[in-house]
Amino acid sequence: MKYLLRVFDAGGQMQTIRIEGDSSASATADAQSRGLRVISVAAESAGKRRRAVGSALPGLKFNVDLFARELAALLDAGVGVIDALRTLGGNERREASARIYRELLRRLEEGHALSTAIEYASPVFPPVLVACVKASEQTGGLAESLRRYSHNSATMQTLRSRVVAAAIYPSVLLAVGSAVVLFLLTFLVPRFATLLERGGRDLPLMSRWLMAWGGLVHAHGIELAVGFAVTVVTVILVLQRPAARHWMVDRLLALPGIGAHFRVYRQSQFFRTSAMLVDGGIPALQAFDLARGLVSRADRAALAAAMDDIRNGGKISESFQERGLANPITYRLLTVAEKTGGLGPVLDKIAAFQEAHLSRAIDLISRLIEPAMMIFIGIVIGGIVVLMYLPIFELASSVQ
Repeated sequence: MKYLLRVFDAGGQMQTIRIEGDSSASATADAQSRGLRVISVAAESAGKRRRAVGSALPGLKFNVDLFARELAALLDAGVGVIDALRTLGGNERREASARIYRELLRRLEEGHALSTAIEYASPVFPPVLVACVKASEQTGGLAESLRRYSHNSATMQTLRSRVVAAAIYPSVLLAVGSAVVLFLLTFLVPRFATLLERGGRDLPLMSRWLMAWGGLVHAHGIELAVGFAVTVVTVILVLQRPAARHWMVDRLLALPGIGAHFRVYRQSQFFRTSAMLVDGGIPALQAFDLARGLVSRADRAALAAAMDDIRNGGKISESFQERGLANPITYRLLTVAEKTGGLGPVLDKIAAFQEAHLSRAIDLISRLIEPAMMIFIGIVIGGIVVLMYLPIFELASSVQ
């Protein structure tokens, strides 16, 4: 449990600190052992912590991967941890990021371990990095642990960038096509509807439907625009709620084809992060627990059940297979790891295998979805144009 304490330091300055303890009394005793005079103690929830940091550090974008990579480079050069952080903080131009370095230095100078300083200095540092640093403090090799974390993050970022890049062109194509369709339906079609109504001609069924829509837009354009804007704003507000985002992810995972690939993508991140943690000296169950936030909610429940089986003496391979977390190849690789004891490298191989499979799927989907979307948008736009001009063609033929 984390507690917020208002205290006076040795210089008589009032400040707010965070201390983890079993009770408010233990947190107070911890603060007093550091020479601080406690004014008040209050339990801190995770939501309050995020809001407090968000208000104190607006627009914060701290590059954790760069932090790990640069700190590892300085440590390899023989620079001490405090001097390395002081150097990095001195080179930081953004005040919000420099404030994080100052907070880290203050906690280190108070006698805290680096893992503790990172954990309580700012929520921008993920629990995975905290676990890596904590394990390296017990086994040695802080620089190697930071390099491993940076490499793992870079690998996952590469795959994430490839997924995003594959979605950019279809997204742009869909946006442009939707804009053209919206222009036709809200600008041209209403004008054609007004013109053809005055002509008193009988129209084909599809053209009548289209002209009816044009007449509706012409008569109630402002109301429809306001309703559309309210709908967009409502959707944006709803998507800001975690429950709504989780619901959308669940629907995405339920889609045929795409959902399965999205699940593989998240599982590859889980296995890659677990491999890094295990290689850093963290026990397998603790590594799985730290990385479980990378999988979907359905897989998270399955992972929790598998971890319970493992705690009760079950094998990792069998538990993962029974809970649907391992395909036949993953199962075979895990059985090899159980015989040889090399779980970290095997988890890394599983992640690499899944990433290769996902890369092939991304290439195939990109080649198929782009022409399919172009054909679909072309049919929609062309259909609207033909339905608008059919009455004109009939009018011209009747005149002849």
